[in-house]
Amino acid sequence: MVKQDIIERKLGQIEKSMRKIRQYKVLSYAEFISHSVARDIVEYNLFIIINCMIDTANHIVADDDLGQVDMLADGFRILKDVGYWTEAECQVYIKMVAFRNMISHQYMSIDGNIVYDILQNRLEDIMLFRQHIMDNM
Repeated sequence: MVKQDIIERKLGQIEKSMRKIRQYKVLSYAEFISHSVARDIVEYNLFIIINCMIDTANHIVADDDLGQVDMLADGFRILKDVGYWTEAECQVYIKMVAFRNMISHQYMSIDGNIVYDILQNRLEDIMLFRQHIMDNM
């Protein structure tokens, strides 16, 4: 059985980090790219959000004994298989893990274009994840 309080804390952290990110949506592309603090805040909070998403998915999988999690994205795949979200949504979440890894391991300098695109066009993916989890609690 999933420990509800753990999931609620993770979802609460996602919402808290989303509030921090949303305030930078008003920046134009040029303003965002030249504003190193804004970029750092958005990148860092995306990292936190994606970690919370991974933790949430993997926690549900473990608590409900749905399968074995060997890699960070496995929880997303397993929950897709039991109906939490679609294949297309799962692929978005898997791409988020790859983005998180780029931030975490500093494989390369994070492309400001990607971060700005996420800020302007992809935050709904995070909120959809959050809604799917709440719908299944």
